[in-house]
Amino acid sequence: MKVLILGSKGNLGPELGRVYKAVKPTLWDREELDITDEAAVMEKTSQLKPDVVFNCAAYNAVDKSEEERLVAENINGTAVGFVARACYAVGAILVHFSSNYVFDGTNPEGYNEDDLPNPINAYGKSKLMGEMELVRNCEKYYLVRTAWLYGGQGTGKKSFVDLMLKKAEKDESINAIDDEFGNPTYLVDLAQAVAALIEQKKPFGIYHLINSGQASWYDWGNEIFAVREIAASLAAISAADADVIWKRAAKRPKYGILNNTKFIELRPWAEALKEYLS
Repeated sequence: MKVLILGSKGNLGPELGRVYKAVKPTLWDREELDITDEAAVMEKTSQLKPDVVFNCAAYNAVDKSEEERLVAENINGTAVGFVARACYAVGAILVHFSSNYVFDGTNPEGYNEDDLPNPINAYGKSKLMGEMELVRNCEKYYLVRTAWLYGGQGTGKKSFVDLMLKKAEKDESINAIDDEFGNPTYLVDLAQAVAALIEQKKPFGIYHLINSGQASWYDWGNEIFAVREIAASLAAISAADADVIWKRAAKRPKYGILNNTKFIELRPWAEALKEYLS
């Protein structure tokens, strides 16, 4: 099997590289391929002729997306269409990663794979645009939505876990939001689950892959410090207060909870977190 990983230097890309180490995957980041260049995407993909392509390339600065909408839409939206068409041309399976932010977060029960997206910020809209481009341009695809990722060793942005530990190390007072909810998800578990989807030849379509259970940012922070036995000064604040304190430009879904109804349940988030922190 010939595997191509796009966005290979982020956080998820290197983990998928480890999972597929035995087949010596091709690892391309922006230096090797600018996915917003349609001609280059088609040319390089047709030369390589991969069997499976993982698109881990993304613009994930949520607040910055509000002022850089076109940049977010080009990378998260339009470029996905370029990759999808290139995969269709060579008959490759495309695995594309999307976000819980395609939903508005008003349902406390969370969101199933076939629920109607309704993003409330520019980042979520750009990710939904990518989903639509994928479905429109490719037949053999796995659209994997996930949430609240941590555990990567690449050059992607720092995770919530890393930020909490860094703040505790500096003995800072720490605020965490107690009224926004999601699924903390360990990148190792996500990468292995995605590989299992392909190995088991599951039907193409949309999958929600997250560690089971849900938490607020405050719950997650408390668990991080409990596992590490750190006596950190952690205060619970509301999302409304956070918008003011941190000058958050983008609205966030209150219940950014994904429900996995189509694949094996991943282990509980607290169990995965404990393994990562140990």
